Amino acid sequence: MRWPKFARSLARSLGWVLGLLALALVAAQAWSRQEQWLPFWRQLQARDVAAVVGLCLIMQLLLGLAWHVFVHGRVVRDRLLGDQLRWGQSLLAKYLPGKIWQGVARGALYARDRGSGAAFVLFVREQLLSLGISALIAAAAAPAALSPRLGVGFQCAFLAAAAALTWIAMLKRLPEPVMARLPGIVRDGIAECPDAATMRRVWVLQLAGYVAMCAAFALLAASFGLRLDALRLSAALCFAGLAGVAALFVPAGLGVREAGLFWCLSPLLGAANAAMLALAWRVAITFAEALFALLSFVVGMRRR
Repeated sequence: MRWPKFARSLARSLGWVLGLLALALVAAQAWSRQEQWLPFWRQLQARDVAAVVGLCLIMQLLLGLAWHVFVHGRVVRDRLLGDQLRWGQSLLAKYLPGKIWQGVARGALYARDRGSGAAFVLFVREQLLSLGISALIAAAAAPAALSPRLGVGFQCAFLAAAAALTWIAMLKRLPEPVMARLPGIVRDGIAECPDAATMRRVWVLQLAGYVAMCAAFALLAASFGLRLDALRLSAALCFAGLAGVAALFVPAGLGVREAGLFWCLSPLLGAANAAMLALAWRVAITFAEALFALLSFVVGMRRR
């Protein structure tokens, strides 16, 4: 086995171990304090679960629509369903084997239409815009565990990150030493940057998707009877999501996101409720993503 292949395999295995370990620690916090959150859990009703999953599915539809606009520059009716299906079919690749493979899968699905390299570059631009929006929402409220001074620094840093990520997503050319090392198809994909109007439309659609996601999380907390400002909940959720992305080799940020949510919400909700809410959100969002991916494969097979 060659060293690069062995290193990637080791990194993926280590990512799974670290992610599951972090998830187990959060689960242990919830299990050891279940008498505190069980009364809240009993308040959850089926219609609340359906509404949360429905909002998560709306989020996926909006993000899929944003991808469609990214690909074509506008809404093209006869291509809209196909792009939504490819979005959904690549969704679960971030779980197995890991995040970067979502881009690889997206590139493979567009190999005939645009070329895999161009589609992968567009996927990277999409992710950078998405991360910029996430950083912008995370900057809305600093984690309660930080002191006021550190909280202000946290918010400024995330605002700067949002601006930097958005700027990088719009670059048409990288520094020459970097460009020289890239394959030709990737260089061409970088040069094919969508115009400013397309980028604005994609940004608005992605923001709408994030609003739907944050609304789903706020609704889940309210369904448990946990009262907390929606903006603070949204900021904690997006911070946890960024922490999961930063843990590059942890599939879908598994465990890392839950640990981030637990850290942000424990001072506000208590350790038991924060752990329970973090785990409940993981189940809800994963179920919605799996359902969306399954529907994408089923509809795609019927179209063929």
